[in-house]
Amino acid sequence: MTLIDALSRTLLLMRTDLDANVSDAELTAALTSIKVVLHAGWDAVVTHSGQSALVTAALTLARSGHEVWVDGEEVDAIGPQPPLARGPLLAALRAVGDDLLPDRPIQLGVPSAPDVSVVFGQAQPAADALRVISVDASGWEARQGLHSTPWTGGDWPVGGIGVGVLVASEAFRIAMRRLAARARDRAYFDAVYAPSSQILFLLAPPDTPRQAQLPEFDFVSGGAIANAALFTLARLPGVSGRARVLDDDVSALSNLNRNAMLTRSALDWYKVEDLARLTGGLVIDPRPVRYEDGMAIAPTVLVGVDDIASRWAVQAAGPLWLGVGATEGFSAMVSSHAEGQACAGCLHPVAAAPAGPIPTAAFVSLLSGLLLVARWQRALGADGEALANQQTFVNALRPEGWSFGSMPVAPNANCPVGCKASVRRRAA
Repeated sequence: MTLIDALSRTLLLMRTDLDANVSDAELTAALTSIKVVLHAGWDAVVTHSGQSALVTAALTLARSGHEVWVDGEEVDAIGPQPPLARGPLLAALRAVGDDLLPDRPIQLGVPSAPDVSVVFGQAQPAADALRVISVDASGWEARQGLHSTPWTGGDWPVGGIGVGVLVASEAFRIAMRRLAARARDRAYFDAVYAPSSQILFLLAPPDTPRQAQLPEFDFVSGGAIANAALFTLARLPGVSGRARVLDDDVSALSNLNRNAMLTRSALDWYKVEDLARLTGGLVIDPRPVRYEDGMAIAPTVLVGVDDIASRWAVQAAGPLWLGVGATEGFSAMVSSHAEGQACAGCLHPVAAAPAGPIPTAAFVSLLSGLLLVARWQRALGADGEALANQQTFVNALRPEGWSFGSMPVAPNANCPVGCKASVRRRAA
């Protein structure tokens, strides 16, 4: 059980823009050399939003192999923060850190000369930090800047979870810059992996209703996207609902780098059974089976499988609303398909099977699941199920420009599902 094995999918992703001869040891050394301290301002950690931001950042950084420190006063958890136990927040965070990647604990205090000092709300950064960033959140927006501000978030955690994505993306880019001499295209590399200054990352319109009473739904997959979505849903204040989660896979060491609810002590468990014990007011009915053609489904279905043909099969079963989350490289992709709209087959009409292990990183998978929840929240509110911008495509390395990736989906006359929208297109 080695750290390189645990980080194997992240190491694959790091190779995207690097010389083919770079070794796993070099890649791992770049990740583990990054020292991050999270300064928990009191104004942040007395809110559920701030606690969610702090926990998400710490866990996501740790899953990428970075050296993580948390600086702040102890405080009781306000709401659920799975996979943490309830009770004193920092102690629980430290305990979970001991149960993630091998030999990569989450530590309390302030280290010497951190690579990045992250300020949550009003706190003092490390005086000898090489880089200082500040973060804040509203209910639906994550913010990153260079000057600390009071924490403005309250009890709604979605923007705070987004803060965790921003922080982890920033640290990952610092690690990649240590490998700049091995870049395939230095000009491109320098642009993509450059530090960010100000980011305003709006996950949903500010007036999106906050829906914690969820309709019955199915989740096809218990993998990284499902973990990220349920990580988010479990934190919604007063969340209630029932869901089946279908997946016949068990958790492996290589899942620790990206499955947001997974701990090392749950390896070799069925993924769905592990998720079912962690989601609190959201009651999970774990089904350790693969989805097959003809299975009955709920009116609302979320899908996180990589296999495109499986998405077609779920779409063909006729859910009233289907949400799909996926990743490809550093990009997070989500789409939604209401009755009468262009379907998942219209969007992805060719079923290219994944070839070998899929490269990914913790913050990319987390972003996909987070965006999927934000999209579902919009569909449950005044926007209605048939969202006009059916798909969103975001490069998790450069979230500054994410809004440009939202667009409609055109009905495809060659849709393999044969949905109503594609039939109308063929008849036109």
